[in-house]
Amino acid sequence: MKNTVAVTIVVLIILVFAVPVFAQSMTHNVTYKMSGTIDLEKQVGHLCNTGGEMKQTIKGEGEMTKTMNTTQVAGRLTVSDEQEWVTAEDATRNLTVTTVIELCAPPKTEYDVTNFAYGKEGWGSFKEVDGAVLPPTLGYPLGWEDAWQNLETGAAYGSLHELLAAAGGFNSAAEMRATLSAAEIERLREEVGATDGYAKWDLDGLTNQIWAVQVSPDPGFSGALTQNFEAAYGAYEGRLDDGPAYGYGLPEADHEIHQDAFGFRVDDDGYWVTVTGDDYVGNYFNIDQFARTSQGTVRRYIDISSPWSHAYLYEDMEVVGMAEIEESFVMDNLAPGAEAVSDWWDLF
Repeated sequence: MKNTVAVTIVVLIILVFAVPVFAQSMTHNVTYKMSGTIDLEKQVGHLCNTGGEMKQTIKGEGEMTKTMNTTQVAGRLTVSDEQEWVTAEDATRNLTVTTVIELCAPPKTEYDVTNFAYGKEGWGSFKEVDGAVLPPTLGYPLGWEDAWQNLETGAAYGSLHELLAAAGGFNSAAEMRATLSAAEIERLREEVGATDGYAKWDLDGLTNQIWAVQVSPDPGFSGALTQNFEAAYGAYEGRLDDGPAYGYGLPEADHEIHQDAFGFRVDDDGYWVTVTGDDYVGNYFNIDQFARTSQGTVRRYIDISSPWSHAYLYEDMEVVGMAEIEESFVMDNLAPGAEAVSDWWDLF
């Protein structure tokens, strides 16, 4: 008996240490049975660390049964959430469920580009592009945020001072400001403008990448909300201005990329192509949702777009009374890598 207990303890200790090392995931399965005054706040996922995040509040008076199963790995969040409830007949506050899902996957982005150059007559500028939609191959190296781009090298920077620091051979904008006076920085700007020129990119995301729903039954009435979804966004490796079209002479398949990332390469014909690593988790958002109330208020808000398919979906809805809404949504931007775990969607 003592030997059996000792072996059992050893096995348990091994499992405790082995799970974090090999699983590299977090799983939470929970069932609630609640009655009375309920106040629950929950967050699952951490935006771009897990491909998206889900925030949920449940507040009010009544009875509820709820089951939620979640799994998180780097770049991907999977949630199965189901609840049914009744607001108490004498409730002073309806028992209300609110869920907001925010995606890391960038939206379609509109942009304005203004070019700057310094000549004999001083500074000149002209707007090259106004209100166009940014393609992914430009969006990712620019970081999907306002940027200053060196027209000679194509490199993009978060501020004009960062661009000038790089052009002047400084390690950072802070080092440049500590070394040069304001007048000297201005002369550097004239020099860069005269030799290379630069452009100001003003970027504006078209959507907020939000999927939200709220169900609030009136006193004595019932509600239900079921959501099953996966959100994934793998790491971005970079856009490399090299490849066969740039004299490398190697077939496209020989281009190496980090195993869990995606990036852009130039193919044999000189076109930009998307390359994914074998363990890349993907870039997508899929959800099946059912929302119902026998009498009360249902609100839905969807604001999602894709620069890959150029698709766009917006909806802002409120129903007061009876509502029953069943829907599915699929946004496939980039598929998982060839060696991604099979049946990755079947986790529960």
